[in-house]
Amino acid sequence: MKPEERIELLASIAREIAAGRSEKAACRAAGCTVEWYRERAGRRGAGDAAWPGDRPREGRPPLVELLPEEVHALRRRYLQSNRGRDAGSMTMAARTLAMESRGSSKDRECGSAEGGAGIPACAGLRPETAEAILAPRASKHQLLTPVRRAMRGLEGAVTARYRDPRAGQSDGIYVPGWLRRDEETGRMLLPGERQVWDDASPNVAVAVPWAGRGDPCGDRWGWRAARYQLLCGIDCATDMFVGYGYVMRTSDGYRACDVAGVMHDTWRLQGFAPKQVVVEGGSWQSAKSLAFYKAAGVRVIDAKGRPNQKLIEGYFNKLWTAMSIYLPGRGQIGRYRGEMRREALAWESVRSGARDPRACFPTLEEFLDALRQAVDYLQRETVESRVYGHWVPREAYAGAEANGQPLPAGLDAYALPVAAERRVLRDGMVAVSAETPFEGLRHTYAFASREGWRYGGAPVIVRFDPRTAAERGARIELARAWKDFAAGTVIDAAAPCISPVPDFIAPMGFADRRRAAGAVKRGSLAAVRTVVAAYDGRGEIAMRQRRDDGAVSAALRGATPAEPKRRRAPERSEAEWAELEAQAGLIA
Repeated sequence: MKPEERIELLASIAREIAAGRSEKAACRAAGCTVEWYRERAGRRGAGDAAWPGDRPREGRPPLVELLPEEVHALRRRYLQSNRGRDAGSMTMAARTLAMESRGSSKDRECGSAEGGAGIPACAGLRPETAEAILAPRASKHQLLTPVRRAMRGLEGAVTARYRDPRAGQSDGIYVPGWLRRDEETGRMLLPGERQVWDDASPNVAVAVPWAGRGDPCGDRWGWRAARYQLLCGIDCATDMFVGYGYVMRTSDGYRACDVAGVMHDTWRLQGFAPKQVVVEGGSWQSAKSLAFYKAAGVRVIDAKGRPNQKLIEGYFNKLWTAMSIYLPGRGQIGRYRGEMRREALAWESVRSGARDPRACFPTLEEFLDALRQAVDYLQRETVESRVYGHWVPREAYAGAEANGQPLPAGLDAYALPVAAERRVLRDGMVAVSAETPFEGLRHTYAFASREGWRYGGAPVIVRFDPRTAAERGARIELARAWKDFAAGTVIDAAAPCISPVPDFIAPMGFADRRRAAGAVKRGSLAAVRTVVAAYDGRGEIAMRQRRDDGAVSAALRGATPAEPKRRRAPERSEAEWAELEAQAGLIA
């Protein structure tokens, strides 16, 4: 501020005070403190010739004045140092740079070339600056004020971004309340319009049945302890917990098929899909996931470059707190793995097989039950926002389907985790080896189509979900054009699974599919026999096929069929041939 501007400011404050305004109010209106005004007004009354300006600073001058090149060198060296997660070491940066700059041997090593103002090109500090930094003091950490100021401000985001170019993309100024608004118009989001999804790794271990071999704990107790991942989604407008998936893999990771599967299951159960989803990178934006979003007509909002994940991260904080209440006594939610000493020791003991995991950790059923109770509590608890007021998620989410969009037909194919190409066997069967929902163990799933006998040897794509293979079967479609059929022709939209299906959760064992396999086989054989009988003119073969079908039907009823008399097959008219063809499904 110029002296004349200060004179005018002091005069205006004096006029306000003379008009009856308090000194504090007048100074606040002028944008200065009462102490600042009193000091300069007192100096004016004392006849100080330099009263409008600031008095010269007292104290000794700084030991060194840094040149711009030296400031740049210190900052570069500070960013290279690595003391913490997002900070360097000022002491080490300044002293190493000074040591490299001091000494004639270093100068000779770098050559005679010099930087600006006589700075050695190899170091970046003048000899006098280096000597001032390395001068003996009570502590080496007592750096010169100009040196410390040169490196100040690089802590945090600058250092993190220097070490990892991707760091800081999710950082930045957070605008409270904006996450519940539309990005383009700024209006408040409607319930059901946008969902945010993310993964979480609950730190509590769970005990699960184990049918494999090679695990010390599983081999001894039949159970093992493990930690898995939770995929969750909430509604951005209401904090409504819309759905979750629990991924159980030995690799402790989830994949794109898990992302598409849990979203599809959630949207199918609620009857609609949101218009937008907020997701991070990785599996959430893989090729399979993006294809699923596109097929569903859902717009993707990238959370990698903005703090859009803060809504669900805040929800996780509340969820873990609630779960720590509802979990049984042997369950403990910590924010970091191994943070609780007792649980860490129990973990090591269980993994070695010394203790039964059920005595130390909750079972998977107990964990999921606690999760449901915690979610139910949060759905009924009032959300208090300074920006948007108060609301109850369950009540606010009622009628959310009006703001979403219907699920398109054929979306199931994009969400099924397994998609394998096989060839149809002569009896209409296909077999695919895939990971089970439990721990990623591999199992061979066999499917049989009632109409598969028509496509023997055809290349097909088998799509199914191992979690629901026993109930929903598999979708079988032609992988390529085959004979007179186009690629993509659906052979069976729900081919039943006829192999033993792993069911590890409760009870332990395999689901028996032999009855289903027998029904499919009888149906397939009956269809073939109908066609054979329709076109057999010799009589004897046709009657034998009909007699076999009658025996099967009578056996199912518990009766003994009578032996039919053998006779020649009558000659059929054109009308009778047409009727038989229609019955066989060969003509419309």
